[in-house]
Amino acid sequence: MDRSPSRFRVVAWVGILLLSAGLVSSCRDHGGVGRQEIQAGEDCVLCHQDDYDGTTAPPHPGLFTTDCQHCHGTDAWMPAVAIEHDWFVLRNRHAEIACTDCHTDGFAHGATPNTCYGCHQTNYEMASMPPHAGYPTDCTSCHTDAGWRPSTFDHPWPLDGAHVLIACSSCHTGDPPQWMGLPRDCVGCHRDDYDTSPYMGHQTFPTTCADCHTTSAWTPALEGAHPEADFPISRGPHEGIECTQCHNPALGVSTDGMNADCIGCHTGRHARSVVDSQHREVADYPFGTTSVNYCLDCHPDGRN
Repeated sequence: MDRSPSRFRVVAWVGILLLSAGLVSSCRDHGGVGRQEIQAGEDCVLCHQDDYDGTTAPPHPGLFTTDCQHCHGTDAWMPAVAIEHDWFVLRNRHAEIACTDCHTDGFAHGATPNTCYGCHQTNYEMASMPPHAGYPTDCTSCHTDAGWRPSTFDHPWPLDGAHVLIACSSCHTGDPPQWMGLPRDCVGCHRDDYDTSPYMGHQTFPTTCADCHTTSAWTPALEGAHPEADFPISRGPHEGIECTQCHNPALGVSTDGMNADCIGCHTGRHARSVVDSQHREVADYPFGTTSVNYCLDCHPDGRN
């Protein structure tokens, strides 16, 4: 046998090149089975078939591939590294839970549901604010994987202003509460406010509350749909006047100034007996009329 130094150097360099190329790994003692030479590219299962077959948490045969490197490293068989859970992406809260939280009944991976409701049916059935019975089971409509609460539910009726602060039970009453089919117009919820308002006798007003009110607060009311171009109350001699100083609900509805009591304020030289005499030459002047707002027919802006 040639034991010359030159031949030894050749063999050593070949070994180094093979190791560098990954064709031969260093010899290891894998769990006491003896030192073996492991060829790169060989299937792990050639040596680890017993580990694969005997694993029960979860059982591997029939459920996982024999590509052990998908979940295991060469440092140790356990613990397994995280796998690519591509059939149900694990992110946010789902990334924090243990496999056994979803894969129960002996790790029956193939039978594990991949829908929200499949795992969260108990949460759905026990939800009481509001009760979810009758709601779609597509949890992502209101919830995210960042957390079951708070809900991301988008209320179909915009909740802004003072409506943001009220409890659900303020509108959704009953036992059980009524969640569907509730009115969306103001008066549907504010009928009592409308009927009992001490201002201007609202029974003569239209029920379009937004004409005078906002969601910021019921009071103070806005100027509403007052015809500012015809009879301004935000400027001029009638600026700042109270509604009830002109409008008398006992005299009819407020629409188009039907209950505006001009003579009620304009006494003295505007008294009926005085203005009648001043308008003797005016055509179509309503002498002797019972209307309280006849002035507006000719003086719609309250001036000459």
